[in-house]
Amino acid sequence: MIRPFSLPDLEFILQIEKQSFPKSPYDWTTFLNLHTLYPETFLVYVGTNHGQKGEKILGYIVFSQDGHIISIAVQPHHRRKGIGRELLERAMKTPPLKKVWAEVRRRNQGAQSFYSKMGFQMTGLVPNYYGNEDALIVQWTPVASESY
Repeated sequence: MIRPFSLPDLEFILQIEKQSFPKSPYDWTTFLNLHTLYPETFLVYVGTNHGQKGEKILGYIVFSQDGHIISIAVQPHHRRKGIGRELLERAMKTPPLKKVWAEVRRRNQGAQSFYSKMGFQMTGLVPNYYGNEDALIVQWTPVASESY
């Protein structure tokens, strides 16, 4: 189930963030700012965590109203199960977006493959975006038959 982020989710988001982006994780202040800036488009994926009672945050996405994916991550044990796809599809289906794009580390083959499978194309490069590493710009534009 996908729902809007709420403050009690922050602890789980920070855990996912540290596991997913060990080189440059966002901190709690950043996530609070993102929640303030993008309350309608900061979403979490809630599911069951194997062997534990109750529901847990298994992934999240934050994107701007103009289609910029600011961050997307899934708990490592729950990757390759469609969670990231569902989160990204939610962004892709948000009206009235004319495009969706993100920055991806040049060396992150997994992320590049994920976006490619979702129909994104590499459209640019930002030198030293991650300090000493370039970012690739990946972008998706809906085709005319997918008008919303």
